[in-house]
Amino acid sequence: MPNKVVLFTGAGGFLGRYILRRYLEETDYDLYLIENGSFRDRLQAHLDATVKDPKRRAAARVIDGDITKPGLGLEPGIQDELRRRVTHAIHLAALYNLSVTRDVAMRVNVDGTQNVLDFLETVEPFQKLAHTSTLAVAGTHEGSFSENDFDKGQGFKNYYEETKFLSEKLVRERWTGKVPAVVMRPAVVVGDSKTGYIEKIDGPYYAMIAVARNLHWIVPDSGPSKCNIAPVDFVTDGFFSLFEKGDAEPGTVYSLMYPNPITYNAFFDLVSDRWGKRRPLLRLSPKLMAPVARTKLFEKATGIPWTAFLYAGQRIDYNLEMSTAAMARLGIACPPLPSYIDVVIRYFREHYYDTAVRREGWWK
Repeated sequence: MPNKVVLFTGAGGFLGRYILRRYLEETDYDLYLIENGSFRDRLQAHLDATVKDPKRRAAARVIDGDITKPGLGLEPGIQDELRRRVTHAIHLAALYNLSVTRDVAMRVNVDGTQNVLDFLETVEPFQKLAHTSTLAVAGTHEGSFSENDFDKGQGFKNYYEETKFLSEKLVRERWTGKVPAVVMRPAVVVGDSKTGYIEKIDGPYYAMIAVARNLHWIVPDSGPSKCNIAPVDFVTDGFFSLFEKGDAEPGTVYSLMYPNPITYNAFFDLVSDRWGKRRPLLRLSPKLMAPVARTKLFEKATGIPWTAFLYAGQRIDYNLEMSTAAMARLGIACPPLPSYIDVVIRYFREHYYDTAVRREGWWK
C-alpha cells in the first residue's frame, strides 16, 4: 500500500495536468481525481493517452464529483472510501475568468473551497492540504505585499480576485487546526519555458495580440508597475517540491513567482524586440487611456479587455524572500523572462488562431 493517498481537485486543468504528471512520474501514491461532467471525460481521456504504465494508470482514479455540492457531490460509497484512505489533498479547482459574475464565482471558488474543507474534516487519516490561491488576493493593494500579508484592507478589481481572497480566508481559518494546510500563490501563469505550450490566451498574451495586430504604437505608460508572470513548469516545480520534498509547515504561504519581474513597459519593449517589430511610439497614462480602454471597440481592436487593462497601473511589489529561499534549498529558481520569451512568442504565433487556445475556458 502507498504511504500517501492524495485527493486532487482540478487535476484536469492546465496547471493541474502539469502537477498531476509529476505525481505520476515521481511517486507511488494512489490518486483520487475529482472532476465533473465533460471535465471528467477529458481528464480520463488524457490519462488513457499519456500514462503508459498500467500500474500508475490504475493508481490515478478519476471520480465523478462536484465541489459546489456538500460531500463534494460524491456517492456515499466513494465518500466512505475516501474518509478511510486519504492522507493529503490538493485543491486546484477554481473558476478563473476576470469577467465572471459574482454569484458564479462565489459558488465555485468560495462554496467549493468550503465544501472541500468540510469534507476533509471528516477524513480520519488526513494530514495536510495544499490550497491553490493566487497573487491576486492582494487585490487593489499598492506597495509591499509579502507571503505573510493577507488582509490589508484592499479592494478588488473583479470577482475573481475577491472570491479567491475569500477562499484563502476560509483555509486560513482552519489551516493550523482541523484542516492543516499550506497555501500556494502562483504568479500569472504563462507557457512552458521550454516549449511555450499554453492552454488559452490570457494575461500578458492580450498584449501580444496588440503586437500581432500592429496596434501597440500607443500603450499605457505603466511606470514601475510590474509584470508578475511565471512559466507553468516553474510553478509546477515549486508547487510539487515544496509540498512533497520541502518542510512546508501548516500555516505557511508560498509565492510561486519571479523575485525581480520587469515592468509592463519593459514587457512591451521586450516582446516587440524579440518579435522584430518597432517598440511602442507613445505611452499615455492609464488614467488618460481609461475612457477609451473601457469600450468594446478598444477590446475588439487591440485584443486587450478592460479587466486586463486595470492591472497596468497597479504599483505593487511582492516580497518573496521566504519563498525564494525555500525553493532555492530545493534547487528551484524561476527563469528570467528574457530567457524564455522567444519560445512563448513562437508558440503564440503558431497557435494564435487555434480555437482551442482562443476559447474562454473557465477552469484552471
